[in-house]
Amino acid sequence: MAVKRSVPRRRIGTALIGAGILAAVPSLSACASSDKAADAPKPPSASAAAAAPPGPDRCAAGYVALTFDDGPTPMTSAYVQALAAAGNTRATFFLTGAHAEKDPGTVRALVEAGHAVGNHSYSHPYLDQEGEPKAFNELLGTNQIVKSAAGSAPTLFRPPFGRTNAQIRDDARRLGMTEVLWTTDSFDYKGIPADEITRNALAVQPGGVILLHEGYPATAAAIPAIVKGLADRGLCTGKVVPSSTTIEAWPGQTHNAVAAPW
Repeated sequence: MAVKRSVPRRRIGTALIGAGILAAVPSLSACASSDKAADAPKPPSASAAAAAPPGPDRCAAGYVALTFDDGPTPMTSAYVQALAAAGNTRATFFLTGAHAEKDPGTVRALVEAGHAVGNHSYSHPYLDQEGEPKAFNELLGTNQIVKSAAGSAPTLFRPPFGRTNAQIRDDARRLGMTEVLWTTDSFDYKGIPADEITRNALAVQPGGVILLHEGYPATAAAIPAIVKGLADRGLCTGKVVPSSTTIEAWPGQTHNAVAAPW
């Protein structure tokens, strides 16, 4: 029996909040210096330090995963810019096939920037009400679209609204994907301000997965504070990987996914 979440039903094609807030996707590669005349070594710049991979001391408390649903959107580049500014932070973006089909360039840009992309169905329906083969085709079509744009098919799948059942999980497995729910809900889809999104997100525990969404200016604005708040606790952002241990996502629902180092 699927657990019904309190997420409002949002269909593909609805107007996005803040669609005019756009920013160019930044280059994550540092420019090489051509100055070889200096004899004394120079200390690393702040930007170089931010780009450096996290050391074991920084991540002493473990890893958590930042995940963003419902893209790509006109705001995706703003999210990527905010993540890059927060120490070149990497995240997982669960994309809908309908949006990805219209904007393959953004799908490619996400992968080129080092982010992971997952499958979030084609049209964002209640998959547990679709039946077969419609539910399977929602996943298959999205995998084909993402593979065409990014070069490889997703290995992660998130059911819209967290609505799932054994058949949907089996559909994902048949396509080589792990179902990923979430352990911490930011509730950003309720239109709350950035400080509330941050506070909700920072309730995450080591190994957990934070649910966030694209298309909300407040969510993009919350990214720096979320990353800083995690760092203050000795937590680093990581990727989502399959877990041999079953983990409670929320009361009554489990998944087999956990955050791990990139």
